[in-house]
Amino acid sequence: MKRLLPILLLMAPALAAANNADDRNGHPAANPKMQQMLEKIQAMQSCMKNVDQSALKALEQQAKQFSAEVKQLCAAGQRDQAQQRAVGFGQEIAGNKAMQLTKKCSEGLSGLAPDLEVAESYAEPGKNRHICDHSVGR
Repeated sequence: MKRLLPILLLMAPALAAANNADDRNGHPAANPKMQQMLEKIQAMQSCMKNVDQSALKALEQQAKQFSAEVKQLCAAGQRDQAQQRAVGFGQEIAGNKAMQLTKKCSEGLSGLAPDLEVAESYAEPGKNRHICDHSVGR
């Protein structure tokens, strides 16, 4: 998510320009899918103005620390501790107000926050996933 969000925000003006470009006959180019994506990005940008950016930065730092901790635990063969840490972090993310609003802002853009979805999935009861199996090679 942290990698894709700035890219999407920077792409909005380019998408707008591309969508308004004329075709070879001088008629406006009509691409409904591009227009729809542009509208979703613009709605997300507007929504994101309400998100506490310092809280997101703090969460980003926590996520980096979490990732390093989990990789270290997995590498040391401490799978149970790594899994417990993943569940705790997933619950923390799910309860974070800034992240909840960010997720709501990006609802229309599927695939925007895959890392968030992975982290939150470890907090869901009944999921039979292990963080060490996911973090191998990352």
